[in-house]
Amino acid sequence: RAEAMARKRGGGGLCACHLTAIVGWVALSLGVGLVLVHFAVVGLPGGRKSLGEEPGALEPAAPPPGARKSSSAVQHATGGTAAAKAAALGARLRAASTKGSLEDDAKFYDGGAVPAGKPEGSSQSLKEWENSDENNAKFPGPRPGDTEQRSSAPEILPGAKPGHYHGLLGRNPDGTERIPPTPLPPGGMTNDDRRDAHRGFCFNSRVSDSLSLDREQADHRSAACKRKHEQFPKDLPTATVIIVFHNENFSILARSIHSVLNHGPPHLLREVVVVDDASVPVSDRFYEKHWKRLQEELTEHLMTLPKVLLVRLKERRGLMLARMEGIWRATSDVAVFLDSHIEATPGYLEALLARIKETDGKSVVVPSIDSIGNEDFSYRAGGGLGVLGFSWTLGQAPTGADNGPDGTSPARSPVMAGGLLASDRKWFLKLGGYDPEMRLYGGEEMEIGFRTWMCGGAIEYVPCSHVGHVFRTPAYWQGQVYRVPGEEISRNKLRTAKVWMDDFAKLVEYASSPLPPSLPIGDLEGRRELRKKLQCKDFNWYIRHVVPTMFAPKLSGDAKGGCLKNGARDACVDTLGLQGDGVELGGYPCHYQHGTQALVLDGDGLVRLPQTGY
Repeated sequence: RAEAMARKRGGGGLCACHLTAIVGWVALSLGVGLVLVHFAVVGLPGGRKSLGEEPGALEPAAPPPGARKSSSAVQHATGGTAAAKAAALGARLRAASTKGSLEDDAKFYDGGAVPAGKPEGSSQSLKEWENSDENNAKFPGPRPGDTEQRSSAPEILPGAKPGHYHGLLGRNPDGTERIPPTPLPPGGMTNDDRRDAHRGFCFNSRVSDSLSLDREQADHRSAACKRKHEQFPKDLPTATVIIVFHNENFSILARSIHSVLNHGPPHLLREVVVVDDASVPVSDRFYEKHWKRLQEELTEHLMTLPKVLLVRLKERRGLMLARMEGIWRATSDVAVFLDSHIEATPGYLEALLARIKETDGKSVVVPSIDSIGNEDFSYRAGGGLGVLGFSWTLGQAPTGADNGPDGTSPARSPVMAGGLLASDRKWFLKLGGYDPEMRLYGGEEMEIGFRTWMCGGAIEYVPCSHVGHVFRTPAYWQGQVYRVPGEEISRNKLRTAKVWMDDFAKLVEYASSPLPPSLPIGDLEGRRELRKKLQCKDFNWYIRHVVPTMFAPKLSGDAKGGCLKNGARDACVDTLGLQGDGVELGGYPCHYQHGTQALVLDGDGLVRLPQTGY
């Protein structure tokens, strides 16, 4: 997702951790798979250039008014040791919190001293909506073995102020850090040290561990954005931040959660739902010592933080379905999805909520995704990911953003990076949530982008919201953080094409490798029926109104697609993985798998290459 755009900031190209998945896809393109009979008839629309993410006691904390009670099938996580430690620490924190003045802290709220955790309306009205026909992504209920535990820490701890809106987090009663940073070696790190620190993460985990979990972030907004902030309505909707992780580094995950609480005004940030998507130790990339920190230590720490709900999934769902587990448990107006290796900054939440309110909840919004150094963890504002287009391979393509004369105006975006977004919760569920048939990750950003635009909404980039993101690097360790077969990503993208792109789906199919027989594309009827129910527009409308400058080849109903073969050498013309205008083609053994060897004959008699955007 966002990692694939790192090259925009001079990051040297694709991240190897995700590149491996792509390499697997290319390997499929180069001959691993079944031979496909080529030369199919392509039926595309007359084709022209378009027109124009206190400590917990042994007993669960009572949910805020209006929140759904946990199902009896859901167990409260972790056993006596972690919970007992958290409970003991919680008693000390509660005692300490009574010494501070919450009334004094309230003056720091941007919108006034409104207590958090007070959902509008009754729980009955929320339940009625969720059971209504408007909700097209109903909660199926927890699966056996899934657990959840809600923190019972005070909603605001001592020391609350801007930059620490919920108080000083992760502290002992004497103010020292519960989990202090781990110093780096006195003589610095050797290359072997760095390789080990990058293994399984593709960033320097030891440097992350050497930093405070509660480190402060500067305000990266422009002066114009700060002025705009003063004009935001005082009655902004409430938000639930949802963070999904699988085999994540402990310190970077905890720092992500701290930053969300530190910079989220208490009257707006109702809760943080943290979903463990079945993390497991993996011998060659995610050591058991890392996994163990995500168990008792993580539970104990999160139970000392305000407003945290920790959900642990027994069976891995993949990013999309794990995020649904988060939004199903959310009780606020807006769901904010963030990755597990980010740092939120001042004003990140208000700017997103203000735009959602301004558009009556119909815009799915994304922040400026700034870069956090994968080696030194320095925050680099400016030049972040924002407006994204797409290619006919359903890859992301950064485009310019028109943010108005002062740089504060939201900008329309055809799709989004996928890792960081916010949406009105009911609108997100009405539009069907994430495709339940998609697996792991990849392709979901295209599906949400097309569906939102075609079904009455919009994707918008909000430049006054800044969230830093650690973009992974292959500099010291080349591998996947967790294994994602390339054909699974291809499957997700082909599902998107077949449901939402109408005749244009052929352009994606020729640019992609066909799925092996062992990997069916899955049932499409559910999403197609959703499209009919929502009375969504067709993809030709999307092309004309959302991406009017995107090129689509002129193909007639009897246009041909296939490969160009040299029979004497049994070799086919191949892009050799190169893209863009003017690349030099080569020969490679024929694999009959579309992709790098796909050619399409257009209506003007020109041979076009799907891999280079036709």
